[in-house]
Amino acid sequence: MSRLSSAMLSSTLAAVLLSGCQDGSPGTGSSETHTTTASPTSSASSPAASATPSSSGAYKPADAKGKAQNVPVPVMPELAKENSKAGLEAFIRYWYAIGNYADETGDISGTIALSTPECKACAQFQKAALDSSKDGRWIVGGKISTPRIEVAWNSAGTTHQAKVQVIQQAITYYNADGTEGRPADAATNDAFVIVARFDSTWKVVDTGVVR
Repeated sequence: MSRLSSAMLSSTLAAVLLSGCQDGSPGTGSSETHTTTASPTSSASSPAASATPSSSGAYKPADAKGKAQNVPVPVMPELAKENSKAGLEAFIRYWYAIGNYADETGDISGTIALSTPECKACAQFQKAALDSSKDGRWIVGGKISTPRIEVAWNSAGTTHQAKVQVIQQAITYYNADGTEGRPADAATNDAFVIVARFDSTWKVVDTGVVR
């Protein structure tokens, strides 16, 4: 997902984490510290989103000469549709895969479908993806991986929190004419909190950097 400031990502999340979720799931809020080494216990064998080609050609990542071509569309794993701790972990991985797809293509329909209307951070991610593709612009890099996820499962409710280690590649921005646009962003390795709710399907309610 295109880079946003930590302050922007944390602003809407703070209220959710400080008050706790409406159905009683625990807040992690102010006692957390910003870290680059989140220590969750996700399984390396957790299903990842598969991908199918968006057209008949071979996938070509974006580079200094132009946009990505024939970007594979991530496919939601069956486990990510399940209302369970393992299902939420699979969903989170899929959510980030869809975010990567949005950044490469400018197609934010998937991220909209996976986020609630009140998720302001989600809306900012969507806006950034659109902006990076506006008027022929594109980005190189920026791919996100989520090697560690720790779900705080709330068996009494439908809303849950997870701490996620989010590693993002450096990003270079290009204008339609091939010149470099805004200053490049360095690679990052941060701990995020995701708040998600299950109501027939999973959706992200809020997210932000753990500080």
